[in-house]
Amino acid sequence: MWNGTERVIPVLAMGRRPLIGTALLEDYHLSIDFCEGGTVLVDDISKKIPMT
Repeated sequence: MWNGTERVIPVLAMGRRPLIGTALLEDYHLSIDFCEGGTVLVDDISKKIPMT
């Protein structure tokens, strides 16, 4: 869903290996506001306790 509308998005895949640089983000959550002055947050999720 994109702004309430279902869209087909082409995706380029590289097999089972992460793209260059993305391996550094394993066990992290990345949030990006794609706008001028937007916020970029990287949170460590490796130690999060799963909700039951």
